Amino acid sequence: MITIERLVEATPRAVEELIALGRDLHSDDRTMSIADLEEILRDDSAICMVVLDNGRIKGMATLYIIPKFGSKNGLLEDVIVSSEYRGQGLGEKLVKSLIEEAKARRVRSISLTSRPVRVASHKLYQKLGFEKKETEVFKLFL
Repeated sequence: MITIERLVEATPRAVEELIALGRDLHSDDRTMSIADLEEILRDDSAICMVVLDNGRIKGMATLYIIPKFGSKNGLLEDVIVSSEYRGQGLGEKLVKSLIEEAKARRVRSISLTSRPVRVASHKLYQKLGFEKKETEVFKLFL
């Protein structure tokens, strides 16, 4: 049975499954430890939702809530559904669940970045009300 749930426990299996998912999204060989996942799950400003199929993680999305002067903004990261589970509306359910969490926490807006080649993802985001902004993203690697 497929469900969408908040990830609350860092286990070796969860880490392994999240790393495998990450390979679908990122071209580099990113890794994660239990300590990394525990840090995210302990952080009250991070909400990690997962697609579970019989207890196995098959998708994920994370919302980071950023307090600002007079408001809160959200940053949506790592929206990933395993390739064999795509086309079933699971990405939409993940993002909708995080939008509801954001509303409950009085977040003013949610931002995300997405590479130009992710056309299907862009259609999903626009369907859910996200608007493309004319902006340049700058990044500093440390």
